[in-house]
Formats: sequence, structure tokens, C-alpha cells
Amino acid sequence: MYLTRGEANYRLGTVGSASPLEDINIIRERAGASPLAVITSADAFVNERFRELGFEGDRLWTLKRTRKLVGTIAYDSPVLVLPIPQRETDVNKNLIQNPGYR
Repeated sequence: MYLTRGEANYRLGTVGSASPLEDINIIRERAGASPLAVITSADAFVNERFRELGFEGDRLWTLKRTRKLVGTIAYDSPVLVLPIPQRETDVNKNLIQNPGYR
């Protein structure tokens, strides 16, 4: 939540008593990393999120949310749209499967 609040405060302006720099340094301190003296872009939060949540399946959604390339694929490419599970289409016949899936 510190990374979420810090990134939002950096992008939109600080709300509340914690600054974006304080939020990112709370995470870095807990992890044993040296604190940052200054944040120059919102990418500091994105990169810290990748380190903090490395094996939790957050990277794809963060890249899509921040409109960055996923490897060499554009964030809004249909290749990155997952199929609707079969059990959902079995229950609701009004659902139309995403393109590229049967």
C-alpha cells in the first residue's frame, strides 16, 4: 500500500502527511536497501514495485496500467488479453469469447 499511495501522491500531488519519498523509503528500509534522496519520476515506484512484488504476478498489470511495453509487445495488444474461462461461458451464454480463443 505504501507503493500505491506513494505513486498516486507523486502523480497527483501529496495527500495526507506522508510524502512519496517517505513511502518509497519505508519499503526500501524494510528490505535493507539504501534510502533514496530524491524521486525524479513515477518510474521509481514502478521499478520498486517490480523488485518488491517480483514473483507475485504483478508485473504484467503494472506495465499495462502504466502503458509501457511488455517486452516488445504494446500494452494494449490483443495478444495480452486472456481468454474468458470456459466455466464462465458455460454459465452465461451471453458472454462472447475474447478474440483469438475458441
